[in-house]
Amino acid sequence: MMLTSEYTTPLVGTPYYRNAGIIKVVDRYNRRFSVGEIMLERFDEQNFQYIIKPYWQAIDNLPDGLFQGISGIDMEIRRGVYYRVNMTPAFISMRTPSESREDVRELMANAGLDYYDRFEWLLRTEMRCGDDNLIVVRKPLRDVTFKGLQQTRGRNLHPGDIVEIDSLSDFQSTNSRLVEDIYQFLQSGVGVYLKNEGRFIEESERKAMILLLKNMLVCMDRNNRNNREKGILNAKKNGRYTGRKPIQIDLKELKQVANDFENKNITEQEAMKRLGISSRSTFYRKLKIIRN
Repeated sequence: MMLTSEYTTPLVGTPYYRNAGIIKVVDRYNRRFSVGEIMLERFDEQNFQYIIKPYWQAIDNLPDGLFQGISGIDMEIRRGVYYRVNMTPAFISMRTPSESREDVRELMANAGLDYYDRFEWLLRTEMRCGDDNLIVVRKPLRDVTFKGLQQTRGRNLHPGDIVEIDSLSDFQSTNSRLVEDIYQFLQSGVGVYLKNEGRFIEESERKAMILLLKNMLVCMDRNNRNNREKGILNAKKNGRYTGRKPIQIDLKELKQVANDFENKNITEQEAMKRLGISSRSTFYRKLKIIRN
């Protein structure tokens, strides 16, 4: 849909309300990579705007096929900032309940809201859209500085955060798990300060390291796959291979979870947890059983 300048020209003045989130793409290992931020600004009872800012450097370094774009904006023109004035962007409307929905008050209450605010609801639920692998998390009020790589383990890193390490040698590893951690760490867009050299790593260094780590992960994944296939062949030859058993799920519970999920009463992660499923592809295959 072609938008007129009425909907894309930013409002001027100082907003009385502002709320912001970071858009993250989630891979099949549940690793999160920041791809942009989205902000809602309100100026009075009638005027508001959404501001979408892609993180182009992070997007360009993502693994092939992981990121399919942000719904509702033309990413081929590669703007630094996209505005949607006095209208709700498709990216938001596709994954949040409309005000006319019958159970909208119940959905808001389940997220701890006693008023209608679809953007705040999204930040609290991290809702996805169908098979979409994008979520939105709340943008921190301030950036964080971490002392060493260990402090970053399990943390939700954002561009603007800073991690202080002794030198680039801290990144050296042949352990596949550590390689994955370092790759995600660099891909997150955080600033990396080298204490021994008194400087931040340059973007050219980051890109070179990400490319190297990405190639290492591809090789490790290929080797692991080959080893699994060899193990299966050997098991078949010896008559020990029975195939992977399907996950058994109570049909009644599956129907209840499917209903809660499709009505947006629970998030995808909550639905998978209730069913004891860790794979998104398995989760959606189970949903097809109900839909068919």
